Amino acid sequence: MESCEQPLASMTFCEAVSCVWAKGETAVNSVLQAPSTASIGDWGLTLLVGLVLINLVIMLFRAAFPRRRFDEHVPTPRA
Repeated sequence: MESCEQPLASMTFCEAVSCVWAKGETAVNSVLQAPSTASIGDWGLTLLVGLVLINLVIMLFRAAFPRRRFDEHVPTPRA
């Protein structure tokens, strides 16, 4: 975890992703286990994670159930 103390720009992509993931996991656990002692940064990161998850669910729902659009210029057959 010592390597996570250096700036992200000086790390390789995989190291940076690993550090960000670890910090995010720590922040979410901190908020879930002890909300009163969590820092404002932990709350902000947890809120961001929640918004990303909500967005992901919405995207998956839209992909699974696309909207049906009808062409208004094509006449429909009448009985």
